[in-house]
Amino acid sequence: MGTLRRATPADAEALTRLRGLMHQAMGTAELTEGWREACVLAFRRRLLADDFVAYGVEEDGRLVSCGVGWLEEHLPSPGQYDGRRGHIASMSTEPEWMRHGYAREVFGALLGWFAEQGVPRVDLRATDAGRPLYEEFGFRVLGGATMAWTAPGITPGMPGR
Repeated sequence: MGTLRRATPADAEALTRLRGLMHQAMGTAELTEGWREACVLAFRRRLLADDFVAYGVEEDGRLVSCGVGWLEEHLPSPGQYDGRRGHIASMSTEPEWMRHGYAREVFGALLGWFAEQGVPRVDLRATDAGRPLYEEFGFRVLGGATMAWTAPGITPGMPGR
């Protein structure tokens, strides 16, 4: 059985590798070296912040499953005065380690971290494969019409964004 632990900046390359697997599973055709370098740097920087966390499961000294979470602050709404929201992303497990419960462990750790922060809402974008796990934890599809603007040169609707 693997070991669940909180990731550190030293794990940036492993987290990037696992994030790449997630992108490929969602249909991204090519992961460039430029993307890898930017992602490693982002993980190293973000893991030093108090509002960002990653958990992973290690097998034989190697991260084989991971997920990340961060805090965002939105304006209060009439139904939620505390505008803080958690966001979960980069849930990924190496194919040979799927069906060992590692994603469930990582997801539970992320939700525990948000609970410690007193965050009243956590959002995520689910793939068809991930949806059953998230529903087990009480997540539901909200509906609505999410829209986004992207700068020229950025591909709108890229999987995993």
